[in-house]
Amino acid sequence: MIETQIRRAITDDATAIADIYNHHIEIGGSTFDTQLWAATNVGKLIEKPIPNAWFVAESDQQILGWAATRPHSQRHGYRYTCETAIYLHPNSTGRGIGDQLQAQVEAHCRQVGLHHAVAKIISDNRRSISFHQRHGYEIVGVQKEIGRMQDKWCDVTIMQRIFR
Repeated sequence: MIETQIRRAITDDATAIADIYNHHIEIGGSTFDTQLWAATNVGKLIEKPIPNAWFVAESDQQILGWAATRPHSQRHGYRYTCETAIYLHPNSTGRGIGDQLQAQVEAHCRQVGLHHAVAKIISDNRRSISFHQRHGYEIVGVQKEIGRMQDKWCDVTIMQRIFR
């Protein structure tokens, strides 16, 4: 594991966050997004209030990855539920950075009173599914052929983590 600082994201991190996510849009397989993110839009997301939260992993003043929580739904009954996301710079995988970001997400969820976290993962992304299972998420279902990418139907695996 490399020396990494996990901290709350600030608007100055928006370009690096967008660059990491845009890489994943371009290579495919981990998001259904096709439109690249603009740093100005990411900056607005970073500023949204709790339960929204953005965290970055930083080493030597370089952003290696990011994690975020956002409301699962605007409906009142879901106010204790969030959806999570973690994306790493392509040179940062397999180095424990995702584990550090996930630990920060979990701490945030507990700190602000979130009870349930949801991760929606393209089912072909076995690495992400295994990662979430290592962190206590369980598979609760698969939505068959819910999305379409590169002229093929894709399933999405729904995973959850309950914080007690």
